[in-house]
Order: sequence, then C-alpha cells, then structure tokens
Amino acid sequence: MEGWSLQGRNFLVTGGTKGIGLATSKALLAHGAAGLIVCSRGPSPEVVSSLQSDYSDRTIVHVQCDVSTPEGRTALVNATKKTFSCLHGLVNNVGINIRKDISEQTPDEYHSIMTTNVDSAYFLSKLLADVFATTDGATIVNVSSAAGLQSSGTGAAYGLSKAALNHLTRILACEWATRKIRVNAVCPWMTMTPMLEDAIKTNPNQLDKVKAWTPMHRLAQPEEIAAPIVFLSLPASSYITGQVLAVDGGLTSQGFDGPCVTPS
Repeated sequence: MEGWSLQGRNFLVTGGTKGIGLATSKALLAHGAAGLIVCSRGPSPEVVSSLQSDYSDRTIVHVQCDVSTPEGRTALVNATKKTFSCLHGLVNNVGINIRKDISEQTPDEYHSIMTTNVDSAYFLSKLLADVFATTDGATIVNVSSAAGLQSSGTGAAYGLSKAALNHLTRILACEWATRKIRVNAVCPWMTMTPMLEDAIKTNPNQLDKVKAWTPMHRLAQPEEIAAPIVFLSLPASSYITGQVLAVDGGLTSQGFDGPCVTPS
C-alpha cells in the first residue's frame, strides 16, 4: 500500500485556502504529506491555523501573493525554496473567470484571466524546475475546467485559458518525462466553490439548468475534485502522465440529453 501514501513528500498548492484548493490541501495532508505550502491573494489566518492545528507534526506554510504577477510568483518560489530542499508536487489550482461573451469582455479582463489561469501555471512550473524531486519523482497537476474541453457558455477568454492549460499539460509531460516529473490535469465541471457561489448569487436558479444537463444531475463538491488531484500526485499513478482527466459527472460524454438519460 506504500504507493498510496505521500509520506515524506512536500507539496505546493496555489489558491490552497478555499474551494478546490483547500480540499486538495486537506486531502494531501490526510494522505501523509510531510510539508505543504499554500498561497492565496489575501490573508487566510483561520484556515492556515486550522490546518496547522490538525497536522501539528507537519510543515505548513502560507504565502500571501498574487501569482498572476512576476513579483508574486518570485515571492512564492523563494518561499518554497527556503522551506523545502526539494518539492514533490505542484498543484496549479488558482484561477478566475469574468463571465462575459467576447463582445463584452474588456482587454483588461481578458489579460487578467490569462495571466492568472495560464501564466501562473506556466511560469511557476518553469521557476520551480530546479527544486522538483528527481530521485523519487515529482508531479504537477493543473486544475483546468470542462470549459477547456468544449464550450460551456462561461466566456471565450476563460475557455481559451483552460484549453491552453490542457495543452501545456500534454507538452510539458513529454518535455519532462525523462526528468521523472509527471504532468497531468483535471477538468472539473461546475463545483460548489466560493467562486461559483459568488458568480450565481444574483440568480441561484441558473444552476437548475446545469444540474438538468449533467448526467449525474448534480454539481460536484470540492472534495470530489481533490480526490483525483491527489491520486495523480500519488506514487500509485506513476505511469500516468500527459493526461487531461474530465471530472464532470458525465458532461463531456454527453451530446444530447435524450430519454435514456433523463426520461421525459
């Protein structure tokens, strides 16, 4: 069962103090991770204190920074290298969306989405290249979206950013395979995170259509996305790299919601 343990391994999770990132942080620690760095744009003292209290025998560090900027990424990388002699896993989880169609999206909004969703993952992977573990192997898991696999009606800029993240996953997996660095991505569908709650607060009923169209007829919980992220970080998945895994309740398998799926 040792392939199912993260004992002795160190991880970095961006956006690791809420939503999918927090669920991932907790799951990594539950699987035995020895060290964890989480970052967020704002302060998160209560969340970090709770993690440190629950896992007092581990190294848990919070870095407040904006990874969409070069300065924020430099601060995070410096803190990581100061804390760990080697890094066994990076979870590029941070992401934003400003839900507008292409005719309404402003240039500033477009660039904010791209720098947060794409630049952060690209440059953090690059900047941390020399600290990734090579003996035991290391993993990168990019948290993408079903919007990067097909149109989801949540905006061209967001879908474009996630499609780019998926292709980065495939290319980097090939470039770094001989370095024992595996790179995979997960593509969640609608997940009940603080970001989604904020997006629908003016019209919660808009989720009714989402649930009706999804074969499992419900949204995901953050823990259901964290589980495959952790699996792809475990030694048990040691021959999996370059994969883009849809975690979507069956959404991307469905072309039309016919009577065999949802009887009329």
